[in-house]
Amino acid sequence: MSAGETSRASRQGSVKLTQEQRAVVEAPGDAHLTVLAVAGSGKTTTMVHRLAELALRGVKPAHMRAVMFNKAAQKAFESRLAATGIDISELRVQTWHALGFGIVRHLESVGAVARMTLITDGGEILRIVGDCIREEFAERNEHPDEDDGRDTESCLEAIREWKSMLVAPKRAGHATDEFLAAVYGRFEKRRKSQGFRTFDDLITDAVSALSESDSRHGLADRFEHLVLDEFQDVDHAQFRLLELLAGTRARVTVVGDDDQTIHEWRGARSAFIRGEFAKRITTYRHLGFTLSTSFRFGPALAEAAERAIAPGQGRVAKRIIASDPEQDSQLVVVTESGDAPAALDPLVMKLRELLDDATPARDIVVLGRSWAQLLAMEWRMLAARIPFAMDEHAAFAGDPSLSLLLHYVRAAQGVRMPINDDLAKTILRIVNRPFRGVSRQGIERLVRDAQREHLSIADICFGEDLHKIAGFHGGARIELKALGGVLLKAMRRDGGDAGAADAIRILRNEIDFKEALSAHRSEASVAECLRAFEVLEDFARASRCRLAELEAQLASVDPSQGEPKERCIRVTTIHRVKGLEWDFVFIPECDEGWMPLPGDEVSGCFDKESTQATLGRSPAIESERRLFYVGITRARTTCFVSCGNEEERSRFLRDALAKPEKNAKLVKVARAAKR
Repeated sequence: MSAGETSRASRQGSVKLTQEQRAVVEAPGDAHLTVLAVAGSGKTTTMVHRLAELALRGVKPAHMRAVMFNKAAQKAFESRLAATGIDISELRVQTWHALGFGIVRHLESVGAVARMTLITDGGEILRIVGDCIREEFAERNEHPDEDDGRDTESCLEAIREWKSMLVAPKRAGHATDEFLAAVYGRFEKRRKSQGFRTFDDLITDAVSALSESDSRHGLADRFEHLVLDEFQDVDHAQFRLLELLAGTRARVTVVGDDDQTIHEWRGARSAFIRGEFAKRITTYRHLGFTLSTSFRFGPALAEAAERAIAPGQGRVAKRIIASDPEQDSQLVVVTESGDAPAALDPLVMKLRELLDDATPARDIVVLGRSWAQLLAMEWRMLAARIPFAMDEHAAFAGDPSLSLLLHYVRAAQGVRMPINDDLAKTILRIVNRPFRGVSRQGIERLVRDAQREHLSIADICFGEDLHKIAGFHGGARIELKALGGVLLKAMRRDGGDAGAADAIRILRNEIDFKEALSAHRSEASVAECLRAFEVLEDFARASRCRLAELEAQLASVDPSQGEPKERCIRVTTIHRVKGLEWDFVFIPECDEGWMPLPGDEVSGCFDKESTQATLGRSPAIESERRLFYVGITRARTTCFVSCGNEEERSRFLRDALAKPEKNAKLVKVARAAKR
């Protein structure tokens, strides 16, 4: 036996590969490979052993490159490579950003692109975007509201998506708000004049420079083998960079799962792994493989996940088979009661049971469709004194979804007080949310005069003489009086037993918040905000506080309950946990209207001059189905999902529970859900 055969036998003996994995590892070296890998199917192990096999066949490690989607995946992959015992120290494992950084530095050294500073601080990038937003508002003589959907995060998301689509500012279009494209143009002008790049520019600048050079500046055809992980989340810019680097030499292996494409809102396209890769990179024959065996969970969850995703349109059909048919796992449906106290919510009680049974917090996660959706679960966990930690997101009080309602709360609280600077800002923010036909120039003048004369918001709303001075027409006067009436009514209800809760109920019932939020928000975003308002009312009712005390109560909320982070349950969105797993997963509110959220479009960004950038974008319902699938497949042992009655239950959950007679555990769950 040769040294290579001995090493191969030793490696295969130490790690037991499935027949499907072995087929990938031992595939011919003169072909491009597409590997579709279901959740928990050991794709990292497969990729590691594929590269080790190529090294044993004589491919120089320096001529191979592996590209991971994030730093954590890169480090895990490097650790697995080291454990193979194969000397592949020259094989580089990089993230897309690191790959782009290396290319841009090379291009700078040969004068192909300008030397620029790389800004890695997300806060600094948001500050620059914020400056661009203010400049655009100033030029339009408009005034920004931080809760109208044109916040810095939303603008930056749009900018990133256009860049992922290789769409320059002059070609950038948006289905609902061209303001975002104008901010993008300002951002790019500032970026070039100040000489900086963001992580997103590493890919786009590399693609631009390499596309303009026939020689590719010496970077094409450098690799014999390229292996790319999480290929279902590759965007247009990344795929174009792959084409340029692969050239005519590289054999490319792409690994991923089209059923886990959940980042289309930032440019990902599952079409690349579903066949576009094979159509566009044709230098070698293409071979397709599927890893259908999951090592993560038992047959109950495997079958539920397969049923949930199977109705999806435009996907590649594949089985999900549990590696151990005896492994215990279950999908547990918890029916919520709308009138149960927050601390006695059934899902929260399941969390408490696990903690009381000494289950480590690190083995539990609470996942939501969005941060706004998680507000209700946060409040219930607070009421039950269950410690939790958020992922880089302001817990409860700081959630931006609450912003507009809190402005109205401040206005109601101070409706009869002399207007100070804070109340002046408040009335300017709410007066045309929803639109009341009140001119900006007139209300600004009126507020200045009111401050000087120590008048109140009520005086502004009901003062006929003030309205005439400001030049308000009849409709605006009627609307202002109606606004004043609602604010006074809310203020008076604040004096009752329920305090702020009754005042908030008045505001929610009598202000058309749906209309107020709809100007620059998607239907889904509006629904999230309205749900957040409902949660705030519940919080106020439980705390029995007055309007004047509400924000202090919110600010005093401590999600950790004084516990160290390692003893807090992680609460985060499904978008942030792909590739991760826990023993126990909790997904609240799996109801129609939340999972899926309403809406037809994943994103409004497009290219005004070409449809190429938006080809392959899924209908929103398909993206929502994949999100549910990713959520339930994070569980190793048990996935708890909550919903209302059977009529309210999400279509995805109904699909997952279809034909439960095939599995005893699902029979039990389905029957329990109907009681």
